[in-house]
Amino acid sequence: MVCQGAHVNSVHTKRKPPSKTLFYRLGDWVARNRWPVLIGYLGLLVVVGVLGVRVFGVMQTEGFEDAGSESSRASVILQEEFATTDPLVILAIETATSPEADAAAAEALIAAAASVDGVDEVISYWSTRADSLLGTDGKTAQALFYAEDGAAKDVVSSAVVEAIEENAGDLNYYVFGQEVAGEAFTEQISRDIYVAEGIAIPITAVLLIFVFGSLVAAGLPFLVAGGTILGSFLALYLIGLVTDVSIFSLNLVTGLGLALGIDYSLLVINRFREELKKRKTTREAVAITVATAGKTVFVSGLAIVIALSSLLVFPQYFLKSFAYAGIAVGFLAILGALTAIPVMMEIREKAIYTSKM
Repeated sequence: MVCQGAHVNSVHTKRKPPSKTLFYRLGDWVARNRWPVLIGYLGLLVVVGVLGVRVFGVMQTEGFEDAGSESSRASVILQEEFATTDPLVILAIETATSPEADAAAAEALIAAAASVDGVDEVISYWSTRADSLLGTDGKTAQALFYAEDGAAKDVVSSAVVEAIEENAGDLNYYVFGQEVAGEAFTEQISRDIYVAEGIAIPITAVLLIFVFGSLVAAGLPFLVAGGTILGSFLALYLIGLVTDVSIFSLNLVTGLGLALGIDYSLLVINRFREELKKRKTTREAVAITVATAGKTVFVSGLAIVIALSSLLVFPQYFLKSFAYAGIAVGFLAILGALTAIPVMMEIREKAIYTSKM
């Protein structure tokens, strides 16, 4: 028994006191420089908010295929050896009875769209009478628009679709194509993000007010979540300038960013309140909070970063994009939880103390 107790005591004596740990010193520094840290974080939040929204303009909608796969190599051979190419825009026109019945209106619509700058060639049922361009219902026929070499496909595609919309008249039509689908994906995901945040944030805010019993404390998790999401948007925007990034990674950013921002903030705020109950100064409470809860946040966030980094080994940039998003979200959530939350809690407690004097 004596030996066992001696062994336990020897283990305890080897532990560093809290004041000697790196996280304690970080918390103490944050507390001592609370206003510069807060102003810096809020200023950074404004900057990333302004620049981060540009991410939607550089996102891609493909990335599902392996460039080294047999199918991809076959596609390259077809393009190089046989000069095959995919149409930029596919227009399907649905007529009342048969394509011949509305031939004049259909040809006028196709001619208007074909006049767009950047369109190189148009192949339609009305110009070829090819059965391959005729629908099985006998009433729908297609027109294929091809872009000039070197043309900005996204710009030309948008202009063709706009010309079709303006000149369609009473014709029923459907448009498709790689660029058309990509633009539709971008618009849909943008709307989905706004809808998801519009539903999740109010419900979460009510729950946090119930948990914390304070509007200020309940709003702090959104400070971290907002900084994490907008900062990750900026990171993906910068990455998108040098390599392909899938637009679907934005869904991971919003979901994971909101979750980690709230989760880490809850942990830090609760720990800070526990330390204040021990009648410590706000500065010491912040330092111990960062040394304990902050260390937990760091390890948790680092685990998420490492786990999602494994997606970098896959050749498809669709999967790599989730790694980019996960890495950015993990590090930014850690940054906000270790700086913004402790600082705001200390400033709040000092303001309450001052008002009581």
